[in-house]
Formats: sequence, structure tokens, C-alpha cells
Amino acid sequence: MMLANRPRARDARITVMLVEDHLILAESFAALLNRDPLIEVVGMASTAGEAVALARLHEPDIVVMDVRLPDGSGVEAAITIRSITKRTAFIFLTAYDSEEALAEAVEAGAAAFLPKSEASETVVDAIKKVANGETLIQPGQIQFALTWRRARRRLDRERQAILQALTRREMEVLSLLAAGADTATIAAQWQVSPLTVRTHIRSVLAKFEVHSQLQAVAKAQALGIVANVAGASTAT
Repeated sequence: MMLANRPRARDARITVMLVEDHLILAESFAALLNRDPLIEVVGMASTAGEAVALARLHEPDIVVMDVRLPDGSGVEAAITIRSITKRTAFIFLTAYDSEEALAEAVEAGAAAFLPKSEASETVVDAIKKVANGETLIQPGQIQFALTWRRARRRLDRERQAILQALTRREMEVLSLLAAGADTATIAAQWQVSPLTVRTHIRSVLAKFEVHSQLQAVAKAQALGIVANVAGASTAT
């Protein structure tokens, strides 16, 4: 798959900027790249802020960027850099081979997404291919990443809607159910009747659109609500 070629003279070296917060790794990688007669490392950054500033200064052909940086996301930095210089392409390196990291990289317009465990020669080869207008992320990976991202956003919306709908007492009862408490235990802890507890539980089931306590707890765990509930209930 091809990207639009960036304007670069045939005999010009590929200018590369490295963004990596592990100094030893960054320096050894820079030394490797500079030994290649076709590549020139024009800058090294260890944070997202430094990356944006250096990209503004050098406008490199390629930015080789860690997905996770001390002061933020490499993906967010890439989006900012792309608004500064349209000619720059991005190769993301990550120690976390996850769907989320791939989806974020695809949305930022990554030309390649490589695990840090890849051999250095593989990254050098990727730099040269990307400089020639190629993208090394396959169409199937792009489609998968975007589909995963849409599903994640849908779940996030559902999670927020349920959190907003639940009352403080319903959040507390859900947390206790997730911890394994039964109706009698909750009633004793609250010093109320079991009927009152069952009323709260029925309301929780309705808002989760499920038919059992087990389903409610499972859905809360899947949506990442239970942890938030636990924090909210202990704080009140």
C-alpha cells in the first residue's frame, strides 16, 4: 500500500527524528541509523513536548516514535506534529502489542507500527520503505483497528450513560454484589430491610438491562464500572 510521496531529492538522505525516553536505547539506535549512508538522524527527543519542538525545527521525513512517553501519548504528539508539517511520516514503536495502541497509531496516520522487540535492521528497512511512500500497516490491520476503536467508543458511551443513571446507593449495592455480598449481608450492613435492598437491586438490573445480579456484575466488570463504583462508595 502506498502513501503520497513526500518531496525529497533523489540524492538527499532520509532525515529521521527519534522519540524515545530510554536514553541508552535511543543513543544506540541513533548510532545504528547514522551508520547507514541513506539516513541522517536530525534530532532526538525523550518527551512529547520535546518531539513537537524538534519537529517544528527540523521537519524530518520520518519520526520514529514510542507510543508511550513520560509526559503523554506519542500518538497525540504525532497529531500535533502533523498539523505543523504535512510532509512527515510516522513509525510507531511499542512495547505493548495491543489493539488499543494499534488503533491509536492508525488514527494518527502511522505508516508503520512495530514492536520494540523487532530487530534493528527491520526498523531501518521500514524507514527506507516509508520514505519511499509505502505504509507497512496492512489494510486488514487498519480495518481491524478502526472496528475495534468504534466498538471501544460505543462501550465507553454505554459506560458513561450507566454511571450517570446510577444513584449513589445503587452504585454501592453493585459494588457489594461484585464483592460477593448477598441481600441479607447488605441489609445488615445498611441496617435496612432485605426488601429495601432488593428494590435497589431491581433498579440496578433495569439500568443495566439485564435479568440477574450475576449478569449485572459481569457487565459492570466488562465496562470497567465496578472499580469506579468501589472508589465512589468508599469516598461517600
